[in-house]
Amino acid sequence: MSSTTALMSTIVRTWHEKLVSDMTLTPLRRWLLPDIRSIDAPAGIAPLVARILAARGCEAAEMADFLAARIAEGGPPMTDLDRAVSRLRRALAARERIVIYGDYDVDGITGSAILVRAFRQIGIGVGAYIPDRYEEGYGLNAQAIRKLAADGTRVIVSVDCGVTAVREAELARELGIDLIVTDHHHPPAELPKAFAVVNPRRPGDPSLEKDLAGAGVALMLARSLLGELGYALREDELMQLVALATVADVVPLVAANRGLVRRGLASLNRAPLVGVRALAERSGLKLGRINAMDIGFVLGPRLNAAGRIADAEEALRLLLTEDADEAKTLADSLEAKNTERQELTRQVVKAARERAGERPDAWATVVADESWPAGIVGLAASRLVEDYGRPAVVIALSGDEGKGSCRSIAQVHIAEALDECDDLLIKHGGHAMAAGFSVARDRLPAFAERLDEVVRRRLGGARPVPTLRVDAEIEPEALTARLALELADLEPCGAGNARPHLLVRNVRVYGIRQVGADSDHLRCKITVGRFTFDAMAFRRGDHVEAMTDAGFVDAVVTVGTGLRGFVELELRDFGPVGTADRMRGEAVPA
Repeated sequence: MSSTTALMSTIVRTWHEKLVSDMTLTPLRRWLLPDIRSIDAPAGIAPLVARILAARGCEAAEMADFLAARIAEGGPPMTDLDRAVSRLRRALAARERIVIYGDYDVDGITGSAILVRAFRQIGIGVGAYIPDRYEEGYGLNAQAIRKLAADGTRVIVSVDCGVTAVREAELARELGIDLIVTDHHHPPAELPKAFAVVNPRRPGDPSLEKDLAGAGVALMLARSLLGELGYALREDELMQLVALATVADVVPLVAANRGLVRRGLASLNRAPLVGVRALAERSGLKLGRINAMDIGFVLGPRLNAAGRIADAEEALRLLLTEDADEAKTLADSLEAKNTERQELTRQVVKAARERAGERPDAWATVVADESWPAGIVGLAASRLVEDYGRPAVVIALSGDEGKGSCRSIAQVHIAEALDECDDLLIKHGGHAMAAGFSVARDRLPAFAERLDEVVRRRLGGARPVPTLRVDAEIEPEALTARLALELADLEPCGAGNARPHLLVRNVRVYGIRQVGADSDHLRCKITVGRFTFDAMAFRRGDHVEAMTDAGFVDAVVTVGTGLRGFVELELRDFGPVGTADRMRGEAVPA
């Protein structure tokens, strides 16, 4: 072990042991406290907002543009975009059959809806095909391509999939189908020999926006196909769809994505699509106040539930319907599927945690079982990352194969890690933080061993310290409704632009109780001066007694508003009074 590795291990062990031994109430993460205490805020920007942006590396001259969240116009188009548009226009002129082939998650479904609606504007009906997760698996597949060819399809446009479909592209060509791939996933060394491959991440692509969701790529295709006038007529509805995808697919909410989501949310709250209105009303959201968090935690999971439990077709129909009665029926069905999904998630997470505990020293958690649904394993992988602070892989076994879902940490690009396991996998693909694959059952032990070594090497042999980066420290008295309004300037918040993590010291907590189906969450009240706030700590239900005994805590919180418009806090982490001082006094190497 190197001296640096030994030092890091000692620091992690020391601060954690101190907290455990000295304090009943223990924070889950190491708080990284900001050095910036004050800044000359640019005109029109609240001082706290300026401090937060500065702590995140935003220069003063850039702050106004960031907060404006404008969508940049111009710049070079993505490689093959013009070629794709030209082929689609030829197909329209010749009345060739066109099919949109989308993935079964929110990104693929909404991207498919974007293109179907774009063709509606032109006056042409196109087919839409969403593969069955359980029968067909992820992405383009040979059986579906043959079926579409037999139906007379001459052009397939993939959405949120296809960049790894080398064999499927070859088959499409043999069957006389021109395949247009639109995707945003990490490209492999060999791209498919499709008619066009539109992906901002492909090598040599000159476009400026590399973090678009799959639906964002589909939107660029739709805009080019429609032209500026046709696009303007459909922009409001297409923006709603791309906002749903961009948040739900957890792509960074920076640059163009920030503008797309802000504009989409404005349209959604002003004049929602029939299906979006029905889903929002069924899930208890108040139209006019829906934000990015509501997409991420309410609307997105319900749209995803269709493909996780059964067939994603219902979700696509919901986003395409203009009939309010049909929309209500579909929204009711998605609500029921989401309830079923929640119960399955609880079961799989519990079992996966038990399996993960058998290898506490692994560099990457790899667990598998025949009883786990393929649509749920990604959710379980996310929980294991939270538990252990290391990459996690959860695999649904069926017959001789397994379908795995990966979630990762910032230090490990999981799609690239899977590239190093390519010879052991049937197929794979994904992003830096999330990926998926298929693997032969008899290759599982070798895969787990290889991935463990790859992750260890990518981490330099040093186990990462679970951290929580604090954006600013505030006086408890600053927790007011006005503060919530100021922080709203940073919206939309999500991946790459999290809701600000604010440190407050020595605040009173009371009315502490367990909530949730499994009593795994904690709800309490926080009193600051003459103000009292409701607060929630997710997956901290086991700390009710310790927090009650403490009475006062140091806490890292985010500030939001509840359904009734009142300020609410989320406790991202907490510890006894004095925790923040300890954290500041014990450095952690970068």
